[in-house]
Amino acid sequence: DHNISLESMGVTVNAVAGALKAFFADLPDPLIPYSLHQELLETSKILDKTEQLHELKEIVKKFHPVNYDVFKYVITHLNRVSQQYKTNFMTADNLSICFWPTLMRPDFENREFLSTTKIHQSVIETFIQQCQFFF
Repeated sequence: DHNISLESMGVTVNAVAGALKAFFADLPDPLIPYSLHQELLETSKILDKTEQLHELKEIVKKFHPVNYDVFKYVITHLNRVSQQYKTNFMTADNLSICFWPTLMRPDFENREFLSTTKIHQSVIETFIQQCQFFF
């Protein structure tokens, strides 16, 4: 409802972001399916940025339609937030650091996974920066 003003209700941006992250954490499966995590890692090895973007786009097409729609909405919103970085200090890099664990829900107990956290974060940053290309 675009007529609701959370600001006038005294709801802070941090509370909204926290609620959003909690919602994603409670889903039975992460928004970005585990089955696609390895493919996302593989795209980071592609040196040609144009080819890398096309490969990422192909991976996004594999999302379940509902996941795709929600991912599109979230990433597009994060892109809009990043465009206001001079006011809110939230660059695409900062946003990707905050949101990649929420969108991908990694297994932090897995030592092997810990070595790839920066790669996953950079993939989410790319989605945020290039959202017009993906959607």
